[in-house]
Amino acid sequence: MKGTKMAGLKGWLITVFLLLYSTTAFCGGCNFNLSYRGLSCNLDLSYRSLSNIKKLLNNSDKFVALTFDDGPSNSRVNDIINILESYKAKATFFLLGERINKKTSEIVKRIYNAGHELGNHSWSHRKLTSLSSEEQLQELEKTSTAIKNATEQDVKWFRPPYGCHDDNLIENTNRLNMYSILWTVDSLDWQGDKPEILVERVISNVHSGAIILFHDHDNKSNTVEAIPQIIKILKKSGYEPVTLSEWEERVCSVVKTESISRGEETHNLDLPKYIYN
Repeated sequence: MKGTKMAGLKGWLITVFLLLYSTTAFCGGCNFNLSYRGLSCNLDLSYRSLSNIKKLLNNSDKFVALTFDDGPSNSRVNDIINILESYKAKATFFLLGERINKKTSEIVKRIYNAGHELGNHSWSHRKLTSLSSEEQLQELEKTSTAIKNATEQDVKWFRPPYGCHDDNLIENTNRLNMYSILWTVDSLDWQGDKPEILVERVISNVHSGAIILFHDHDNKSNTVEAIPQIIKILKKSGYEPVTLSEWEERVCSVVKTESISRGEETHNLDLPKYIYN
């Protein structure tokens, strides 16, 4: 028993270390808590605010947004789409512009036609805060154009590589009529952990209104192997996997209701302040 507890503690410490290391190594200098507002309810979309959404939402309305970064992959994305379809689950895919070509544009169409949403994840997955404002804008514009050429649809959502924001990037995102959105639950699937570890990590941290981060990558099968079990457990627990637009609709409905009940203007509702006051 003692050995089991020590092994569990060791595993937990390793996970914490990797979380801290990955943030430092890949996002050194990133401000996850840069305050910026968006959505139809003008909500603060900083990481801190998003992480506290669970304290605002009514547990009777249980929903999560599944999101997949870095696609479209050549070998895994069709498996992901098939799994989502089999469980009647919706998701949002954040695509890299440089990966959209004549071959993968058909995959992009398939994602859209299956009822999922498409988001902009930059052109090249560079750390955008290291670029000039003009270079940032080019990364975003080229990707949105590539997605629109494949689907004939404008792009609403943007997720910066590594979660790195700065004021210029927020301004450029707004300029292209997109909302920049992070996540609240990170599967850390890019580490290559076994599927059962991904399942435990996601399920132990899930909450109503969670935005769950996965990756659509060619060189690892762990995500594809873990997703069926994750969705199965989510649904058994009463959670509905939705697109980010439906997530926005449900979150903003609650935010607006709370604003009215507190006698505040919607755009003045500060989620962390509301929660802690």
